[in-house]
This record gives sequence, structure tokens and C-alpha cells, in this order.
Amino acid sequence: MMTDLFTLLDRDWQTWSRRPAAQHAMARWHNAAPNLRSFTSVDELMAVFEDRSARDEHDDVLLALLAAARSDADARRAVVQILRAGLVALAVRARKWSDWDEASSAVVAAALDRIGRYPEHRTARVAANLLGDIWHSVWAERQIELRHRAGWTHRVDVEAIDTIGESDEAGRGEELMTLIDEAVHRRRITPRDARIVVLHRVLGYTNVEVGRIEGQRPCTIRKRRLAAEAAITKLAVA
Repeated sequence: MMTDLFTLLDRDWQTWSRRPAAQHAMARWHNAAPNLRSFTSVDELMAVFEDRSARDEHDDVLLALLAAARSDADARRAVVQILRAGLVALAVRARKWSDWDEASSAVVAAALDRIGRYPEHRTARVAANLLGDIWHSVWAERQIELRHRAGWTHRVDVEAIDTIGESDEAGRGEELMTLIDEAVHRRRITPRDARIVVLHRVLGYTNVEVGRIEGQRPCTIRKRRLAAEAAITKLAVA
């Protein structure tokens, strides 16, 4: 019988947190984030998130870890552990699409990706924002998979994205994805412009980050996106 992924992560954490590697990680984090210097061990750091009276510290500590997580795998490991309960809840939601192993793997993979590129300007409700970002990624990938299985010839491909950051604007959900697909199917917008809308409106990337992906200036991306959105809106009200 396959061991549950979250059980494996727990075992990994218990083993790692008791090894010298954990203290080495704390030393790196002290250098990278001065506000973590008050913690002498990873257990002490993690205890902050179990203490409801320390809730005011949660965002600051998590932001510091996320800053380190851009280049530090151990910091990503720590953030996964902090978010564990929320990730389990997301896996339960995703289970309606697949079995538990696939759902949990999808959630953890999305978590590692999003943890490594959380934007530093989103400083409030960090854990909630991050879990929302993770869910948007899991949901969007599911929509892409469904459309691929259905044989759509124009596929909005966001699988190979490797960039940083998201905007504060949330994705608009299944209705928007349906409208985007319909607009491409009717040739009201191009697949490439559909990709721009998906990246910005569904996955939450800013114009700057979409520009990096597409190799264009942010102002050009904004003009293309607004034109595509106008075409989609016209289709929706037709």
C-alpha cells in the first residue's frame, strides 16, 4: 500500500528538523531575514504558528521564510509544513477529480511552485493568499487537462511557465475559462491572447510577469489583454 504523501512529508520534516541541516538552514535564514534571528531552532519557529496569541507575527515570519524560499529548498520545506492543514484541505477538494494520491501530489506540486515565487508586496493574510494561489493553479491545470482530453485544437498552454509573482486580483473561475475557450473556438481571440488572459485573470500574474513570459513590454501586454477581454465580454453579452 502506498504511503500517503502528507505522511511522507511529516516523516521527512521530523527527520530533517533533528539533523544538523536544520541548524544550518536557520543560520542561512538569520542572514537572509534579520527578523528570524530571534528563533534559535526550527521547532521554535514552527511553534509560532501553533500559538494563536502570536497571530500578529504570522505574516511577518511567513514572509521572511517565503523570501528565503525563492532560492532555499529548506525554506520551502518549512513553508509546506506551516501550510500542511490547508494543503490537506485543498487535496480533499481536488479529490473529486481524481484519487487521493493524484490530488495530494497535484496540491503539493503547486504549493512548491507558488511558495518559490510568492510576491513580497502581498503582506497581509499571507497564508490565506498563498493557499488561494495554490488552489488557482491546481484548478487551472485541471481545466487545461479536461480541455486537452476533450480534443480542443487550441489549447491555452500554461504548463511551462517559470517566472515569479502574482497580482492581488483573484482568478474569476470556471465561467471565465469557459468564455475564454469559447472565444478561441469562435476565433474572436487568438490562442496566444487567450493565454495572456488566463495568465493574468485566472493564474494571477501581473502585466510585468506576463510580459516576461511572452517577451513583450508590459504596456503591450496590457493593450493586448484589454482588447482580448473586450472581445470576450462582447461574446458573453451577445
